[in-house]
Amino acid sequence: MKKFFGFLFMATLSLSAQADQFFVGGRDFYDLMEQYNQVCTDICKKPFYHTVVYRDGQTSALLTNNDLTALKKIMIQQSNIWADTILEGDYHAEGNTRLDEVVAIFKSAKLVGYKITYSERAWDIGSCDYDYEDESEDKFAGCTEGRISERSFVNTDFKTYFRDDNAMAEFFD
Repeated sequence: MKKFFGFLFMATLSLSAQADQFFVGGRDFYDLMEQYNQVCTDICKKPFYHTVVYRDGQTSALLTNNDLTALKKIMIQQSNIWADTILEGDYHAEGNTRLDEVVAIFKSAKLVGYKITYSERAWDIGSCDYDYEDESEDKFAGCTEGRISERSFVNTDFKTYFRDDNAMAEFFD
């Protein structure tokens, strides 16, 4: 019965999050990241700690090229949901998602996951006289330009990942 409720919980999370993916042990990873979020902001409290392993194209030795490739694939999958969320409103995005930062999360001395931040160039089309029929290069003239940014947690197996409830897709100018 416990397994059934665990499955039901994961199915509910998957349906509500849509782009998120849970695999075997996904609930445990979700719970672990909730614990991490409670004790870590800029500075962590034991037993958790974190370190930046990728920022602005610079990769730490703690992150392999294969890991980086896997994280970029997940980033694309996660940002695809924006078409049904933030882009339904007053924003238009360029569509080239950029990996901004990867933070390795440790519990004691064990790597337990990653927190990835990704973004796309975007415009607030509610801030200007945007013409949906205009196909010219300057169709965003007068619109506030910025980025849509979001964070996700990724398990070390790269099979379970979900958006950070504290950093869902948001437009920043």
